[in-house]
Amino acid sequence: MILEMSIELNERKREKENDMKPRVLIVDDEDSIRKLLKSRLERENCEVQTAANAAEAESQFTKGSEFAVMVTDLKMPGKDGFQLLTWAKEKQSNVRVIVITGHGEKEAAVQSLRKGAQDYLEKPFDMDELSHSVKRCIREYQLEKENKDLVGRLESRIERVEGKAEDEFWYVSKDPVMTKTNEWLTVLRRESLRGDAEEPAVLILGESGTGKEGIARMIHAGSRRGKGPWVAVNCANFSEQLLESELFGHEKGAFTGAATQKRGLFEIAKGGTLFLDEVGEMDVKLQAKLLRVVQEKTFRRVGGTADLETDVRIVAATNQDLDQRVKGGKFREDLYHRINRVVLEVPALRDRTTDIVPMAAQFCERAFLRRGKTFTGFSPEAEEAVRGYSWPGNVRELLNAVERLALVWMGSGTIPASAFSIPTGARAPGGSKLELVASPYQSPENSSADGYMELKKRWCDNFEREYLVSTLNRNGGNVSAAARESKIDRSNFLRLLRRHGLKAGSYRKVGDTGTGSSQAA
Repeated sequence: MILEMSIELNERKREKENDMKPRVLIVDDEDSIRKLLKSRLERENCEVQTAANAAEAESQFTKGSEFAVMVTDLKMPGKDGFQLLTWAKEKQSNVRVIVITGHGEKEAAVQSLRKGAQDYLEKPFDMDELSHSVKRCIREYQLEKENKDLVGRLESRIERVEGKAEDEFWYVSKDPVMTKTNEWLTVLRRESLRGDAEEPAVLILGESGTGKEGIARMIHAGSRRGKGPWVAVNCANFSEQLLESELFGHEKGAFTGAATQKRGLFEIAKGGTLFLDEVGEMDVKLQAKLLRVVQEKTFRRVGGTADLETDVRIVAATNQDLDQRVKGGKFREDLYHRINRVVLEVPALRDRTTDIVPMAAQFCERAFLRRGKTFTGFSPEAEEAVRGYSWPGNVRELLNAVERLALVWMGSGTIPASAFSIPTGARAPGGSKLELVASPYQSPENSSADGYMELKKRWCDNFEREYLVSTLNRNGGNVSAAARESKIDRSNFLRLLRRHGLKAGSYRKVGDTGTGSSQAA
């Protein structure tokens, strides 16, 4: 039993060693040369495969693992070494090739170098010279592979820095008003890549919906803590007591309802980033406890007596003027100076006019792709409509408009202005009223009087009616054709018409006697 286990362990060890050995392929039609080269290179700690011709060599390449080096004769029956060299470079571009030529075939050797070979040897060749050439090629192969891996990791890190797949608001702004913010993001990324030991706290300012959390995610992803936890909390969503428990945790029995011990976000986020959204809403008493954590890197759970260490980077955000809140005594000045080592301002979308259309297009590509649709671009009128609206809800409102568009759009070609759901009171540059799908309210200011469910019902009703009217118009009142276009059963389409008091005959074109158009809803 012990002997069997020993044999198995040795086999596994050999397999592991083979996985780490550079792989070399010897291609020659002379069996004696193949055996000689294989024996020498295996003593040089290489894993060696052999092939008698180009066909066998190609089958070795297709088996899976890469070869670091291929040593091949130029003159072989069937495909010659030149053809194999070209094929191998197409199959595996980073393979190093050493060609073996006959005496006096210098021209052929030079031609092989032009085709991508790294070296050539004349027969009869010196084994030490061959060994040296193979080792040099292996080093080149390994160095290229290491560089490729490093570049891949760097690109992956940069991708995280730029926020790809990190946040739905991600967009690399090119508007001049974002220049300063972009410069700061570049500085933070550069310092992180240099291994900066101290990663400063960051304060992000901007209106609601501008994408502050997206910026925070980019900062986290591009930092040394990028692989650590990302933990976010909206300070406006909790009372003082609940937020304290959320941030610092609590001990069992610390207050009514504390049936068990709870870890706080400062513990959960250890080694990562804690994002404090709407930090300006935090109670002043709780701000004092937060200040202690920032200064001392320690905290206590609610109801606890032991000091716990924390290692988090704080990124905070607010839509309020903290300078004014400090002056009004609603925000601690010492905490303010602790969390604003780096301040990033995210302008409102209406101030980033050059970003609006490209951003909408990028959001559309994502939203359409998720639904198996193809985004074909905006018409000039749609671009004017999107650019001309003030977007009081900023990037969040634009994103919502795009999601609605992706949900309902069934057409082909460029998207017209009428497909966008923008409040009907919006005006394009020059003052012309936009003919758009109506929202359930004329302006965002008037929406506060209605509840969510009422607004949602009104919007859905408006959308349904507008869609039915539009579809009937396109199909000349032909119910069957309109139902087919809508991908709705004809009886259900008629039911929707009756619900909205629409009659298909009203949308018949003059002289049209289609059978579906005579059907009254």
